[in-house]
Amino acid sequence: MKKSEKNLKYLIALVVVLLIIFLIMLVCRARKNDSPSEASKLLENLPVTDAKAQTYVADKIPSLNSDDKIFGSKDAPIKIFVYEDGSNLYSARLADTLDKLYAETPSQLAIIVRPFISKESVLAKEAALAVECAGDENKWIQMRALLFAKTKNTSLAVTDFGKYAEQVGLDKNVFLSCLTNQTKSAKIEKLNSEAEGYSVIGAPTIFIDDEMIPGARPYEDYVDSNGDSIEGLKTLIAKKLK
Repeated sequence: MKKSEKNLKYLIALVVVLLIIFLIMLVCRARKNDSPSEASKLLENLPVTDAKAQTYVADKIPSLNSDDKIFGSKDAPIKIFVYEDGSNLYSARLADTLDKLYAETPSQLAIIVRPFISKESVLAKEAALAVECAGDENKWIQMRALLFAKTKNTSLAVTDFGKYAEQVGLDKNVFLSCLTNQTKSAKIEKLNSEAEGYSVIGAPTIFIDDEMIPGARPYEDYVDSNGDSIEGLKTLIAKKLK
C-alpha cells in the first residue's frame, strides 16, 4: 500500500471518529435541555390546592420580620408576602393589582414586599438595593413605585439610578455609596436565599396564608390558555375575608 493511500485512510478514520463524537455531544445536549430543571422539580413536589387553580400548598411559609417593608398594619388578618423583581414587568403588573386590593380593604390586608432576583440579573439586584437604600430615608415606597414605572415603559437603566435617587428626594452621592454597601448586599442575598427555601423559583411569587401563587395573578377571574377558569386575587382575598 502506498504511503499516500495509508495517510488518506487514517484521515478518513479520524473524520469518522470526530463526527461520532460530535453526534454524541448533540444528543447529550438535547437530553439535558429536555430534562426538567431543579427549580421546576421544586414546584412539582408541592401539593396543589386545586389542579386548575395554579395555586400550591406551601411546604414552608414566610413569617414577618421586624425590618420588613410593609403596606398596612402587621396586625392585619390577611398578610400577603410578595417576592418581586423591580426590573420585571410581571412584578410591576402584580404591584398594580395588589395596590388595588389594598385600597379596597386597607384595614384587612397587609402586603409585605421582598426582593427576589435571578443570580444573573445585575439590574434586578440594583433595583433591590435601590429600594433597600431608599428605605434608610423612608423613601422605599417612592423608589419602588418609580422603578416599576420605569420598568413598565422599558426605560429602567443601571446608569440612571443616581437620577432616580434625586427624583424621590434622596442625596445622590449618599445613595450611590449605599448601593455598594456590603451589608445591604448581604441582606438582599439573605432574603433571596430564604425565598429559595420557600420554593420560590421566580418573581413574582406571592404567599397568602399557606398558599403559594407563582406569577402575576390578575385582579379579576379569567380563563387561561387551556380553557380553565382561574380565580383572580379579588376572589381569593374575598374568600379569605369570609
